[in-house]
Amino acid sequence: MASIDFIPKRINDPPVVFRGMTLREVGIMAISGFLGGLLPGIALAIVMGMPAMAPTVGVAFMALALVAGGTVMRRIRRGRPASLLYRQITYRLATWGIALGGERLITRSSVYRVGREPRGPGGLR
Repeated sequence: MASIDFIPKRINDPPVVFRGMTLREVGIMAISGFLGGLLPGIALAIVMGMPAMAPTVGVAFMALALVAGGTVMRRIRRGRPASLLYRQITYRLATWGIALGGERLITRSSVYRVGREPRGPGGLR
């Protein structure tokens, strides 16, 4: 039976959609930009008396987040594996006590001994 000797490394990677970001990252940037611009938009809508100002400012912030976020994401990712950014975010959340996906990460650093040293008089390892 024949087998495939060569499988390209990036065959299962998500495709780049916009400014070096994948579709998931574009969605995260767009939603966070829109939600970040909604609060100032609501304040402007109340001050100016124009209800349409809230979504307009939200969409403007969304566009800014996509342009700036794409630039930042390209710089962060340059020359690194695609999953590195997600692993860093998961680790930071785990250090704050937020576990994602049922995984438990090692978040504390300490010195471990193998236990091959000779015991002292009456001492435990």
